[in-house]
Amino acid sequence: MQDRFTETPKSSAAPPESYRIQSPPNLKGLLFDAGDVIYRRRRDPPAFVAFLSENGLRSPAYDAPELKSLKREAHAGSISRDAFFDAVLEHCGPMSPEQVEAGRAILAAAQGEIDFFTSVPETLWRLKHAGFRLGIVTNTFDATATKLQWFRRVGIDTVWDSFATSCELKLLKPAPGLYLAALAPLDLYPGQVAFVGHAQGELQGAKSLGMTTIAFNRDSDAVAADYVIHRFSELLEFIRD
Repeated sequence: MQDRFTETPKSSAAPPESYRIQSPPNLKGLLFDAGDVIYRRRRDPPAFVAFLSENGLRSPAYDAPELKSLKREAHAGSISRDAFFDAVLEHCGPMSPEQVEAGRAILAAAQGEIDFFTSVPETLWRLKHAGFRLGIVTNTFDATATKLQWFRRVGIDTVWDSFATSCELKLLKPAPGLYLAALAPLDLYPGQVAFVGHAQGELQGAKSLGMTTIAFNRDSDAVAADYVIHRFSELLEFIRD
């Protein structure tokens, strides 16, 4: 599958000079957030937009406090993914049980409508072949097996040495537990590992454990990191001769 776009960072401002520090000599592993770092999810999936239009329903307000709270509960494994989808559908207006079932299936399929950032597969495999241990640490209500199916499309399902999924472990970043669950299979100390993320809180969570932090596709408020990169392939600069 070809990449459908070239990444454009959420914040295009040049990184402060203080970010441009020498690569740590003992770096042996990299942990990655998944969404908005490895891939970007498509907004307003056409099948769901069509479903709402055909049934005279309104678009859900994903920023509503109730839905934001329920999404976090789903990420923590406190409620199921389907329970969250049902809450989303309730925000769209009254519907029959058959419509709810159809809407839930459309939302589930839309989870897999993702686009990988440019150069992700070749960059990850070059890092792997250079000896880096690689892991995923993700807040999500999608199972590890589901995400690995998505990754298989571009040949990166077997590149990982660890995969820490919040809904399965019932742990959420930026609390330490999920990072530590991803670190354990790598058999490395936090000081030997960098975390690649886009959200300020998650970067700070990794930093508090002693990990190097790398901001990619960073949120507008993500201003504190050891490194800022604007292309995924810039991670190759961490390979030491």
